[in-house]
Amino acid sequence: MEGYRETEMCVRCAGGCCRRQPGHCLPSEFESAQTVREAVVSGKYTIVLLLDSQIMARVVRPHYKEPGRRVGCVFLQADGCELQFADRPYGCRMLRPRQRDDELCTPEGISIAEAAEMWEQSGYLPPLSACSIPGR
Repeated sequence: MEGYRETEMCVRCAGGCCRRQPGHCLPSEFESAQTVREAVVSGKYTIVLLLDSQIMARVVRPHYKEPGRRVGCVFLQADGCELQFADRPYGCRMLRPRQRDDELCTPEGISIAEAAEMWEQSGYLPPLSACSIPGR
């Protein structure tokens, strides 16, 4: 399984990246639209709309630990990620841990924007017209 496992730096910073936001999933991590639906209904995953000057697309990723503030990963616990490495979303596995305190972790591989395009082409998500934005 490709990716980066936790390092001593991850332990020292207590999952700072995971406390900010969850990593993204790829459609290949789900078997079907029904599997995506079940994951979202479970409350463990969510569909996020990416909207800026370059992209308007959606991506699936773990739900926020604090949905009202849109921060944190629901799978991050006091002792680290509750998911086994192979079960973690692609974006989590492909986050290269920093090596020094003055660095940031580096996302590698398929970017969230590329993943969003893959999701829109997958047929696994409902049409945008069927989606609602919480609080509106």
